[in-house]
Amino acid sequence: MTEFPKIFAHRGAPTLAPENTIASFAKASEIGARWCECDVGVMADGTLLIIHDDTVDRTTNSSGSWDSWGYGELRRLDAGAWFSPTYRFERIPELADVVSFANSTQTGFNFELKPRAAGRRRDTLIENVEVALRSFVNKDKILISSFDHDLLRAVREAMPEVSLAWLCTPAEVRAGSWREASQIECTAIHPCGQDLTEADVHEMLDAGFDVNVWTVNTLEDARKAAQWGVTGIFTDRVQDFPAEALARA
Repeated sequence: MTEFPKIFAHRGAPTLAPENTIASFAKASEIGARWCECDVGVMADGTLLIIHDDTVDRTTNSSGSWDSWGYGELRRLDAGAWFSPTYRFERIPELADVVSFANSTQTGFNFELKPRAAGRRRDTLIENVEVALRSFVNKDKILISSFDHDLLRAVREAMPEVSLAWLCTPAEVRAGSWREASQIECTAIHPCGQDLTEADVHEMLDAGFDVNVWTVNTLEDARKAAQWGVTGIFTDRVQDFPAEALARA
């Protein structure tokens, strides 16, 4: 038994390896994490890349927005040397790379779809995610989340079998907009831990949702969230949690 809920390795193990890379997910898996989280965006040519920011400045050896780029530009980036010489030549992965990693390690993944895609690009994002996830062996270990709730609605239509999570900011928690998640049969609410209250958590749980809180980086905060009854937490410090917590399915 463990005092902690399910642990999601947020962007892998970003304090030990460059975030949102296969190296980071592998490090989290090596520590014992059975669930990881990553961010999915779509480039101009339809390539699905794993990156959080709208630019590559913070996490690569290049700069600028990747919005108009394609596969060729992506493969030229070094996404590891900024973190440590150990990870020199580490690449920004494509979604297909992450699916292969998940299948080989039996790791569950929360895929957060980035909201910047619009128009036809938005359709391409959904279509290509659906294609990439066809090869994900254990469909029960897929969770798709987004702050773009209209995007989640489109995902529900395209992939009715996939579990969805409604990401929300502190302001959205206060406004109660998370209640709309039931309209598209989301299984989980993902609220920010900032300003979250025990009453908020209980209301979400009573409405039938799992509650997975982001981003919890101290054991003290994790214990408090666990006492409130949350289902899971996202953390940048997966290495701080006991093995039995990381192993929770």
